[in-house]
Amino acid sequence: MGVNGWRVMWVIAVYDCPMTTDEERHDYTVFRKRLLQENFAQLQYSLYVRHFPTMAVAEATIQRLKQHIPPNAEVAFFLVTDKQYAMTREYFGPKSTNKKPDAPEQIELF
Repeated sequence: MGVNGWRVMWVIAVYDCPMTTDEERHDYTVFRKRLLQENFAQLQYSLYVRHFPTMAVAEATIQRLKQHIPPNAEVAFFLVTDKQYAMTREYFGPKSTNKKPDAPEQIELF
């Protein structure tokens, strides 16, 4: 079966973590680092995205990340197909910013 734009997934992680105490700041940092270890790319503050070859791999990653969510944080994982993600529109002001990541050029095995 070939690559299908409706099967390939993107996961968008959006979160809000309180950081009023040193412990909450530490928990936020641990969660953010975990997102980066899982190869998520930062699009904006508290908004990360990653490409996955299948829904099953995306779900497995989300299950791993759930264990690291800080106690008082609010986290949402949006799963969108590659076709849906390709329809996003981004607009940037004059200040230089990061562009959204392109789909990986090589196929992910795991």
